[in-house]
Amino acid sequence: MRFFRRIRTKMRREVIVRSEKRRLPLSKKIENPMKKIENTREVPKLHRGFMIFIAGVIALAAVSCGRSDLRTMRVSGQGLDFYPDSTRVLVFPYGADYRFESPVASAFIVDGAFSLSFHDSITRVYEMAVEEEIFKGSFQIYPFFSDGELLYFSFRRRFETMRVEVSGSPDNEEIYLYRNQWENLYEPIDSITCAIKEWIKAKYGEDRFPEEGSADYIRLGKEFERVSALSDSIFEAADYDGWQNDRIRCHPTLAGLFEISTALEREARIAKNDAGHRIDTTWLNLYNDYHDRYPDSWLVQRTDKLLAAVDRLAPGAPFPDFTAPSLDGERHRLGELIEGQIAVLDCWASWCLPCRRHSIELIPIYEQYRERGFTVVGVAREYDDLDDMQRAIEKDGYPWIQLYDLDGAEGVWDLYGLSSAGGGIFLIDREGRIVEKVSDVAQVRRYLEEQLGK
Repeated sequence: MRFFRRIRTKMRREVIVRSEKRRLPLSKKIENPMKKIENTREVPKLHRGFMIFIAGVIALAAVSCGRSDLRTMRVSGQGLDFYPDSTRVLVFPYGADYRFESPVASAFIVDGAFSLSFHDSITRVYEMAVEEEIFKGSFQIYPFFSDGELLYFSFRRRFETMRVEVSGSPDNEEIYLYRNQWENLYEPIDSITCAIKEWIKAKYGEDRFPEEGSADYIRLGKEFERVSALSDSIFEAADYDGWQNDRIRCHPTLAGLFEISTALEREARIAKNDAGHRIDTTWLNLYNDYHDRYPDSWLVQRTDKLLAAVDRLAPGAPFPDFTAPSLDGERHRLGELIEGQIAVLDCWASWCLPCRRHSIELIPIYEQYRERGFTVVGVAREYDDLDDMQRAIEKDGYPWIQLYDLDGAEGVWDLYGLSSAGGGIFLIDREGRIVEKVSDVAQVRRYLEEQLGK
């Protein structure tokens, strides 16, 4: 049964896996925002966000009356008949953390159609998603530029995969030219996978699978191996990367810049977690060409910050210093707290359970080496208030100083390239140089054993 659970998970995440290969954010997978996590307030915060959104729309409308630089972005679509009318389409800023950030616009789906609008003063990227899918935790997103031109989406499902056609500005249509080129490559795989799923459902029922070790179990395992091999063959033969790069070079548009930016974002994410990874020069060279073409673009400014963070956090670079408050209201400078010591900067959040597990794993290491020239400084990324942070500290028992970055006011997450992630652990040497970003707390122990002994 475990094998077929993996099959089911794989089929549900097909779009996500493809997204990583094609380096364009077709979909997201986040922790279910409706799932209550102990000692957190995720559900109330999500609903508060929607209330804040309504208030924000009213305030924005009032401001827009006196702002000539604001323009209206109108977005509509049809073909979502498979969702109930109680479901909403939501629009967020690109890269938003849906658990906490408010949508800039929303609309109920009525008879499969929707229509919404919002205001913006510059052309930037937004992403649209269906609320019902967000609550499930795995969903597709539909990016677009807020260029002020009417934008129309036409959706249809084919082999249980969403297909999208777009009518709007050339740049928005170009985004979906790249996307659909990719999706069309995989249509044979989608058709085979869909047929297998239907066969399983017809024979065994909804969410049921053959018994492990049975003839059907073995047969289906072989079928999925063949499908996986066919998928790899299609990807290699089609040379999507070659087509994509040629299109970006020969047909420069904001959509091409978006392709480059998302590719560099993926490369940067790998580089932050793998000190030996170097960002692909193909993308860097393409970006340099586009940088000159669109120097004032919001995407260029965003990508510049992303690349600067990679350089800033490279092993051997001086750690980025900052000040932040502790729970008693006193402000502290990181450099003063760790001066002359080997240190860990533990960026965490009360609502990020993996972060808290890593922080708990640091406690015995801290206790063993705290008198030998090692220290830890915690910084919590919280929203709205500090109640959850205080409860988490009491429950988990962190013995080191704790600072906080409430609603991003201190800018620590941006400084350390964490974006809306729950957190990250950074190991710093005695001279104040970054050793590495830690993915496993065992790396800290090994380094301390090398430097300070067992």
